[in-house]
Amino acid sequence: MTKPDEKPEQDSGPPPDHVSNLQPSPRIIHFAGWEIGNLLVDPAIPSLLPEGLHWIQSRTGAVIPLPRLSHAPWEKAPPTCTVGRAVIPPLAELPMKSVLKQYLDVYHSSRIRMIFPVVDSSLFLQTMEAAYSLHGQQTQRCCAAACIFAFMALVSSMDHVAIGCTAPRPPPISRMAYVENARALMPYMVQNSLNLDAIQTALLLAINGTLIGELQTAIHLTSIAARQIMAVGAHTCSEPHGNEAHHLRTLFWICYALDKDLSLRTGQPHCLRSDDCNLQLPTAYVEQLGSRMAYSPRSNHPEGPLFPVDLRLSMIKSRIFTALYSYSGLCKSDVEIIRSIRELDDELEQWRTSIPAPVRPQLSFAHQLDATAPKNMFLVLTHLDYYSCVNLIHLAGGRCQAWRSTTTPSGMMDGLRLSLTFSVEASRSLLLFLYDSESIVSAGSFWTLLFYPMSAILTIFCNIVENRHMNTAKRDIQLLEAAEHTTEKLFLRQSLRADKLVELQPVTRFISSLKEFAQQAVGAALNPET
Repeated sequence: MTKPDEKPEQDSGPPPDHVSNLQPSPRIIHFAGWEIGNLLVDPAIPSLLPEGLHWIQSRTGAVIPLPRLSHAPWEKAPPTCTVGRAVIPPLAELPMKSVLKQYLDVYHSSRIRMIFPVVDSSLFLQTMEAAYSLHGQQTQRCCAAACIFAFMALVSSMDHVAIGCTAPRPPPISRMAYVENARALMPYMVQNSLNLDAIQTALLLAINGTLIGELQTAIHLTSIAARQIMAVGAHTCSEPHGNEAHHLRTLFWICYALDKDLSLRTGQPHCLRSDDCNLQLPTAYVEQLGSRMAYSPRSNHPEGPLFPVDLRLSMIKSRIFTALYSYSGLCKSDVEIIRSIRELDDELEQWRTSIPAPVRPQLSFAHQLDATAPKNMFLVLTHLDYYSCVNLIHLAGGRCQAWRSTTTPSGMMDGLRLSLTFSVEASRSLLLFLYDSESIVSAGSFWTLLFYPMSAILTIFCNIVENRHMNTAKRDIQLLEAAEHTTEKLFLRQSLRADKLVELQPVTRFISSLKEFAQQAVGAALNPET
């Protein structure tokens, strides 16, 4: 046993089996009836499944395994003993009130308050009073302090220009130090009575986790927020009365949107099941959405929240996961999968056509003039979300058993091939759109956006290998190369100083490996005797 003034001995060997780190369950890549690979694997196991190795070898005559990863390619690598949270010094006390008020000014004079309406101006005054008070219950003070730390961490991560802020720049702070201080106070929020600051803190930290690429952390925090939201009944309240009840309903919608997005990114089940929630939209939400989407700093600030994503699209995301990627969805027959794909595709198209024409996503993206291109990050995310949903809906047809059967009706196979074509075309549109919109993307959003191009790149890679004789193969390889450059540009604009170039290397290596392998597949098709 170590005395308090002694340092514990360093353990030079690997940890015992009973304390080894567990990995989230893997996600399988399906394409045209084949189980190609594994997105989340132990570092010692190749990313390609045996069936995927056979699939590639049968088409190219060569085997080049995908990079070995211990995390999905759109997630940041877990911190090590020398890089990560352990080296961040903790803060001893709350920031000065004057500094906090400057961050509040930034929040209220920019788009953040519309996209992430996590704090209410009048209710947050109570949070400040509780945090800075020398009296009162310890739990209340700790929850309020955690909320302030998490709030300032989120605001500090935003690009001052991209969010359309009209307030002066506040003094810089250590974002990750503030995040760690808020996380250190989490026990007070989960072991004691419910309160508004605890819910706000969990959501603010979940958003921060998504922004810095720590999706597993974001899921844990979203689940904490979801449980507390359900405990206070905000998930079923359709007509809230009073400022606090109205704000709790707003927090429900933020949590709902986060929950649906994280499930599609990670494959893990929802925390807020739609069947358990009242999904009546906020008053006049749809009617006012167009004006809110077109908001700019020079216009009058529209009232009401915008949320991270159109809430109607969040509901469609929920149905995509439940119908195609939940446990019950993965157990569906071919006929049931095809029916779900058609229904979801129709629903997504109804949503698309409901968007005002000037900002509506195109079915197939073509290069746009600057005058018609999206002008803010919300519109960029809306387009990326749309193309990602099309990809995820139609990619599910790749696991149908009909691809392997010799007795499948020709009509069914024609439908599956068409569905796969939609998936590939949506992936192309996503990468082209991101290439065109790269200059609009704000600093600090790299890890949030990375899921979109990486999932599209995987789809296009599989299509190149499967259809290496097609005229589109060379053009798609060029698209992979452009996507690699776009990814590098987005990363290099990061405002978070802890983001070193070393964190970009696994991402670019992954894309480069796919591009190299795709080139070999096309080369083998053009020169079958070599």
